Amino acid sequence: GFIYTGEVVHRMLTATQYIAPLMANFDPSVSRNSTVRYFDNGTALVVQWDHVHLQDNYNLGSFTFQATLLNDGRIIFGYKEIPVAVTQISSTNHPVKVGLSDAFVVVHRIQQIPNVRRRTIYEYHRVELQMSKITNLSAVEMIPLPTCLQFTTCGPCVTAQIGFNCSWCSKLQRCSSGFDRHRQDWVDSGCPEESKYKICENADTTETPPHSTTTFLPTTTRFRVLTTTRGSSTSHLPTSLPTEDDTKIALHLKDNGASTDDSAAEEKGGTLHAGLIVGILVLVLIVAAAILLTIYMYHHPTSAASLFFIERRPSRWPAMKFRRGSGHPAYAEVEPVGEKEGFIVSEQC
Repeated sequence: GFIYTGEVVHRMLTATQYIAPLMANFDPSVSRNSTVRYFDNGTALVVQWDHVHLQDNYNLGSFTFQATLLNDGRIIFGYKEIPVAVTQISSTNHPVKVGLSDAFVVVHRIQQIPNVRRRTIYEYHRVELQMSKITNLSAVEMIPLPTCLQFTTCGPCVTAQIGFNCSWCSKLQRCSSGFDRHRQDWVDSGCPEESKYKICENADTTETPPHSTTTFLPTTTRFRVLTTTRGSSTSHLPTSLPTEDDTKIALHLKDNGASTDDSAAEEKGGTLHAGLIVGILVLVLIVAAAILLTIYMYHHPTSAASLFFIERRPSRWPAMKFRRGSGHPAYAEVEPVGEKEGFIVSEQC
């Protein structure tokens, strides 16, 4: 019961980048009357779930609902048949969600491992609708607020008062808050550094922004960081709003889509790098100390250290005494084959 809007296919499709009129454990294969239809007329895309049943509770009845995506940015959820309160649907086998979520994907190169890249998915905004309002013959219309991406020149961008921290990147000729689907280009082009100054190279800062006479209420954004490992998945809320470097803690994926490390991968990578340097330094110090000690004992054979090692040289070990005085092994012969039962003689290599 949701539309996935991401480009990277992974095991947590229900976590980020979705448009969900009613996400639940639906299975169209349990009924011949269940269908999922879609139609696009150029201005609107309509996806309809017809008479779908819950896989783990077929007897609750069929659900019929749809989602409409309009080319002006509006999204409409329509509900025709909701046989039970959405709050009563079990989320044991599948999450139950109603709303929107979006995230950006950034590719990181791992310095310690050449030719290996890690994709990071960061959920930067989510809209959760009140499930108790979803009933028969109800509808929800979501109207988009203005964003930084609508500005095409520097002046209106840096002076915009729309509830987002808009900045202008001259290299990309793009206005952005840094948290959208174009995050990869924004970071690769060095736009976060340029956005700190909030200035325009051209004299277009006197232009009147198209929405300067209208006051928009800033959106309340919940930033949620999702982490995953090979065997488990967890989620938690950060204690502060994200910064330019918050892409370091997010859902990490391989290029083939499989999940890999956890949310502290970048921090652990730095710790691992520092630990490796410390380990190498300790090893070098140990080797240097061993060399200096050997030189000292060679030139001072009567020192305490020299006597200590002389008394414990391998030739004085009990297990090695049978070798003393002879260059041949202690057991040079074996019993001939067949003369005694129970003996197995191995052939020489």
